[in-house]
Amino acid sequence: SASLLLCPVLTGCGDKKEDTSESAGAEALTPQDSDTMHLNMLFTLIGTPDVGVTELLGDGIDQKYRADGSLKMRTFDGTACGVDITFDVCYDELGDVSSVDVDFPSSVSEEQLSATVTELTGRKPSKDGKWQAETAIISLAKADGYMCMTLEPFSAEPDSDDPVQY
Repeated sequence: SASLLLCPVLTGCGDKKEDTSESAGAEALTPQDSDTMHLNMLFTLIGTPDVGVTELLGDGIDQKYRADGSLKMRTFDGTACGVDITFDVCYDELGDVSSVDVDFPSSVSEEQLSATVTELTGRKPSKDGKWQAETAIISLAKADGYMCMTLEPFSAEPDSDDPVQY
């Protein structure tokens, strides 16, 4: 699969990183040979046009469209770190990826997922509980029967709606 081939180029898979996990006893999920998707590959999708996503991942198992006919979301399924996942790639009005929501089964604990994200990013979460990767801000949330990892665009510039602080 293209994602497996791109992994070493984009992220240096297999490189050993120092343990930055603070989760006592929680072991990070580890990539498996049977995986169809590497989680760190998803980080590179933020801001990518849909044509790039479909070139790498195909059309997905479902698509949702806005009233004007523009693509709103593609849903994919796969295996990451040996567990079955479903992920939604959401698009802005220009057709670029605006966020990615990855759903993990309830067998994956918040602590495991936290340790995994810490290992993937090489960073500890900030005080607000989010991780800042090179291309995305990552957050975790418990949902009904699953754990959700959300990737949203990282911007070095403050949002125009935010008050300017001096």
